[in-house]
Amino acid sequence: MREACLAVTDILVDLRPGDGKHLGLSFFHERLKQKDHQDKLLAALSILCTREGAILKMQGYLDDDIEGQLHLSDEDFSELSKTGQLAHPHSGEPVINPLTKVRIFYTLREHS
Repeated sequence: MREACLAVTDILVDLRPGDGKHLGLSFFHERLKQKDHQDKLLAALSILCTREGAILKMQGYLDDDIEGQLHLSDEDFSELSKTGQLAHPHSGEPVINPLTKVRIFYTLREHS
């Protein structure tokens, strides 16, 4: 796991300032050269988001059929992660099957 985390951080080191704001899974997957690192990608990203001094932040957006991509607040994303439920960011109505409509991405933390 350590090697996978280091491989991800090597990718992040090469980012230009300002380019670390919306990094999807495919961004990392395409750049990891070893299959073993690709297989451990989700676990490595989780570690890099949650450990003390985390360098990444996990975020999400709702892919709404009518309004398009709606960024989720930290509170909404946290609630979704804990309960699997989500209120629509604009209407406040419950989103049916939100886990099928939310896209996860990662952001490089400012202090990194």
